[in-house]
This record gives sequence, C-alpha cells and structure tokens, in this order.
Amino acid sequence: MDKQTEEILQKIEEAEYVLVGLGQEFDMEFFLQSREDYRRIREQLQQQNVLWLLPYVEEHFRRQYLLEMEAEIEKGLQKLAEVLEKKSYFVVSSSLNHKLAEVPWKKMLLKKERFVAPCGDWTKKQCPDGCEEGIQTVTEADEEQLQESFKKLQTNGFSVPDLGKCPKCGKKLVLNNVYAGRYDEKGYLKTWTEYQNWLQNTLNHKMVLLEIGEGNRFPTIIRFPFERIALFQQKADLYCIDGEQNPIAWLLSLC
Repeated sequence: MDKQTEEILQKIEEAEYVLVGLGQEFDMEFFLQSREDYRRIREQLQQQNVLWLLPYVEEHFRRQYLLEMEAEIEKGLQKLAEVLEKKSYFVVSSSLNHKLAEVPWKKMLLKKERFVAPCGDWTKKQCPDGCEEGIQTVTEADEEQLQESFKKLQTNGFSVPDLGKCPKCGKKLVLNNVYAGRYDEKGYLKTWTEYQNWLQNTLNHKMVLLEIGEGNRFPTIIRFPFERIALFQQKADLYCIDGEQNPIAWLLSLC
C-alpha cells in the first residue's frame, strides 16, 4: 500500500462524512474499444438510433471478455464498502455499469441505500417520450428479448427488442438510461433527492471526497460538484484516483 492510499484511509478514519464518485472508467470502454466487433455494434446502434441498448451490450461484452477484471473491481469495491461502513457516506456513479449498484452500498444498521447512478443502465425501461407511467423494471421476458437482440447484433443482424408498450401513449418502451432520446430522470430522482439531503448535512464537517476513475464524459455529475464542494468547504479533502494511477489497481490495494 502506497503513502497516498495510507493517507486517504487515515483521512477517511478521521472524517465524519465521505463522498465517493465512481466514474466512466468502470464502463471499461477503453478495453472494449480495442475489439472490432464492439466498435461495429456500437456504430450500428448509433446508426439505428437505439444507443439506449449500449449498456446492455457492454455488460455482455464485459461478461464475455473482461470477466476477471470485473471480478477484481467487484472485490475492490466491496472492500471500499467495508471501509466506509462506519461512516456517513454516499456513492455517486457516472458509469452505466449495473454491477456497481450490486455492491452492498448501505449502512447495515439503517438499511438505507447509499448509491445513486443518475445515468441509468439497462435494468429499467421507459416511454420514449417520457410519459409518467412509462418507468418500469425490466422483466425476465424483457431480458430474453434483449438477449435475442444482442445475438443478432453479434452476427451482423439487427432487431429492436420488444420491451412492451407505454400504458399511456402506446409507444414501444426503451431502456431507461442517458442514451434514450428523452431520458426520463424519474428513474433515479428518489435516490438523488436522498443524496442532496445528505449533502446538506455535510456543511462545516470533516469530509473526504474520493473521485475514482472519472473522466470528462459527464463532468456535471461528479467532477464539477466535487471540485466545488472542496473549494467551499474548508474541512473537505478531495482525492482523485484517475487513469494514470489505475483505479482498479488502487481498489485492489485496499484488499
């Protein structure tokens, strides 16, 4: 364990609040882009105006080709959750990797979720026009449709999965994520409100902000807010674990 990691852990121990940002590097797009078939499928999704399928496609590519790396990330994040267990904390993610949400980010005594992913993923679906009744959970039948669509993409075919219709306007549902034409943010607003309420309580308290694997894709979610908090809160310490420091290796150093 290097000196910076020791310093971060010491600061977390001393802090009253900890805010963690998990960035776009957890999508592992850098590794996926090295594959010709991934690049081809992504381009096809863009051409067909169904880029909302990308989080599902990327999950399957990670499962097929980056399974060991994803297991290491999960191990490191679970260790981080253990480190944070005794603290008042929140985790904000700009990644569309649903695996991050499966880590037990919660205070065991309070049983409250401590994770919010405002970019969405593939586990919810919405009306393409954002009708209020459109937000639903993806079902097993929907997953079968998604799987069939992915198989066709792998063999140079194409089909839009049938995820049902909006109960209000009757249009075919799409996956609820930032790539939807009209992204319905109601899918995460409840947890986002909890996050904002939690954030208000951190004023004038010792706080650690830990930015891990963030880039510039959606800077208004993590990068800009974290920098603003560190600037105006005198008792806040900001640490950035970026690509040069290898976020995955850093997480594993906690184990």
